[in-house]
Amino acid sequence: MIEHAYAKINLILDIKGKRADGYHELKSLMIPIDYYDTLEFKLSDDLSLTSNVEIENNGVLKVMQYMKDTYQVKTGAHIHLHKQIPIGAGLAGGSSDMTAAIRGLDRLWGLNLGNPEKEDLANRFGSDTLFTLYSEPAIITGRGDLIERIEMPHKLEDIVLIIPAISLLTKEVFKAFKKETSKDFDVAYQAALQGDYSKLYNDLLDAALNSNHTYKTLYQQLVSSGLNIHLSGSGSTFFILNPSKRDLDLLSHFKELKIIRTKQR
Repeated sequence: MIEHAYAKINLILDIKGKRADGYHELKSLMIPIDYYDTLEFKLSDDLSLTSNVEIENNGVLKVMQYMKDTYQVKTGAHIHLHKQIPIGAGLAGGSSDMTAAIRGLDRLWGLNLGNPEKEDLANRFGSDTLFTLYSEPAIITGRGDLIERIEMPHKLEDIVLIIPAISLLTKEVFKAFKKETSKDFDVAYQAALQGDYSKLYNDLLDAALNSNHTYKTLYQQLVSSGLNIHLSGSGSTFFILNPSKRDLDLLSHFKELKIIRTKQR
């Protein structure tokens, strides 16, 4: 049995400020993309997880143990996780793996959980998890735990991901965040619905750049070469929407970067 764990990008990310619980209040327009990890599920006597990458402290194991204990499941499960989405890339790879585990274990163990139960589970394990549970275009609010699924009239059929060999810690980027200017989410959102992506913004851009000198230098090189790049989440992935041939030619000179051509799911 197979589940795909789809990555996401933030077309808009607006940080409203810090909440009393220590999280930041945010508002984000997010879309799923056709770039994913694959989880393969089998019944087993106990709980086990294997992967093509290092899996120490992987959240999927936490999901497995929590669901087995909570629903008093008598059998175990083995999951093989084939990862493509890098960790610390702003693509919700870890969150998506955990929600794919929720969906897969629900089927494997015959739990027949309703959406409210799966949503409660997802929210226990992170801030992007509710979005990745469904992997549909949505506006995300709160700390990432409130979702309004939406229709995007103009589906993005050509997206280039620019993935540096640099991982950024979400916690550190948020720690460095300072709200300096306010932009209008609604203006950017309405423009995006019309297929105009010129007003997209990410409030975490400066904090992400200032968290790593090498990363900031790379950003400056990409921008000075004429590329119109956007940041996903807290980084480190940049993306280009509807890239031109010139964009692709320019990117070919950055040999140290992982370039993924994908589309909106």
